[in-house]
Amino acid sequence: MSATIAHVFGDLHLDPAGGVEVDEFCDWLASVESPRLVVLGDLFEAWFGPRTGSLPGAQAVLRSLLGAVQRGIPVDVIPGNRDFLLGGGFEARTGAVVHRGGVDLPVSGGARVLHGDELCTLDRGYLRLRAVLRNPATMALAHVLPRWAGAAVARRLRRASVRAVAAKPAAEKEMQAAAAAATLDAASSRLLVVGHAHEYRVSEVGPGREWVVLDGWGGERDVLELRADGSYIPMSHSAVEGAPLR
Repeated sequence: MSATIAHVFGDLHLDPAGGVEVDEFCDWLASVESPRLVVLGDLFEAWFGPRTGSLPGAQAVLRSLLGAVQRGIPVDVIPGNRDFLLGGGFEARTGAVVHRGGVDLPVSGGARVLHGDELCTLDRGYLRLRAVLRNPATMALAHVLPRWAGAAVARRLRRASVRAVAAKPAAEKEMQAAAAAATLDAASSRLLVVGHAHEYRVSEVGPGREWVVLDGWGGERDVLELRADGSYIPMSHSAVEGAPLR
């Protein structure tokens, strides 16, 4: 049987202030066995700059990630649409590596892992906002704002996002197969793994090429176990705890 090379998961939406979900995730990290963990976005419900890391829930998550890295488990984190400001400070405190444009995994045929919001190519208003928010100047400003100011901006953006999403046609908000195919073309890969939609599905996007969308954290198929031969197994994160590596 081909060796496992990574476990991919995301969309945890953890509250930086703390809570039961944070405690449960930290317990999971303390017991997990994996050759590599890849977080495909939205680890946090909001991350409004480095000062977010001083909140109790964020501190607990950062310590737990560092603990996993110190146990010899490499951790890769792709920023999502809620925590796109994750950066160097987060890396320094966790030992994880942040990949803003996604990450390629070394499996047969190639695998590309993204958050998934960039595939919503019919939602041009969102993509314009995304470009502005991820502009280097905007991100630099977020790093110097007081914590209260960053939190206020994050709340306003979230409320505006909720109103805008509710007003848009469903088809406009969906990730697009053509965008998934173009991503695989650019990466010369056969497998694309994303989150964002919080609902597991597998689609073909051309001969021999697959697009996998994972459940949000807590769903029945919220983790994808990737193997060196390019095969994969969807599973619940509870199945990864202490699981013997094959």
